[in-house]
Amino acid sequence: VMSSEKRRLRRKNGKIFDIGCGTGGTLISLGKLGWNTYGVDIDAKAIAVAKTKGVEHALVGTYEILKRFPDNYFDAVRLYHVIEHLYDPGDCLKLIQKKLKKNGELIIGTPNIDSLVSNIFGTYWYNLDAPRHLVLFNPKTLESTIRTFGFRIQQREFCSAGGILGSIGYVLSGMLHKKISFLENQMLVILMYPIEWMLDKLFLGDVFVIRARKEEK
Repeated sequence: VMSSEKRRLRRKNGKIFDIGCGTGGTLISLGKLGWNTYGVDIDAKAIAVAKTKGVEHALVGTYEILKRFPDNYFDAVRLYHVIEHLYDPGDCLKLIQKKLKKNGELIIGTPNIDSLVSNIFGTYWYNLDAPRHLVLFNPKTLESTIRTFGFRIQQREFCSAGGILGSIGYVLSGMLHKKISFLENQMLVILMYPIEWMLDKLFLGDVFVIRARKEEK
């Protein structure tokens, strides 16, 4: 979990549901902060690993598993690099809104289609990730969508990682007709960090996170 996310989620005895929880690393960190953790992922092997790590409420499936829980049940729901994979993001947001408590928190992280890296690399942009990414947002379009489903925006921040190197790798792979990736090279990742950090501060980063709360009724 990013340190800024840890600060935002520092509370005791709340229930959080992580859609796309993977092997449960984020849920383990949140559990240490006092959260009661729940998660779902379509990858059964990843969920098996999460359970071995001690994530008791780790389920195999999609966001629709939320239907099993009572309305107004969770204090927070997290979607990190998930919403861009959904055929119907609105259906997911509508369901989350039902399952969150009043004033419950929604945290969404997703690629920024209007990032500088996206504009430079075009179809070679690493986070385009076609055909797995079905819907791509910029901050304004995602915030507008979230508001439509009964949320008020609290915070927007950018947190890029790997987009520049990934995109360069795609360009070279296309030119040389073989797979090339630099993301495993830790030194190159470190060298790119100041550039990505600067783009984030200029609101031009590759990935952004929106924090919102369920509207009181």
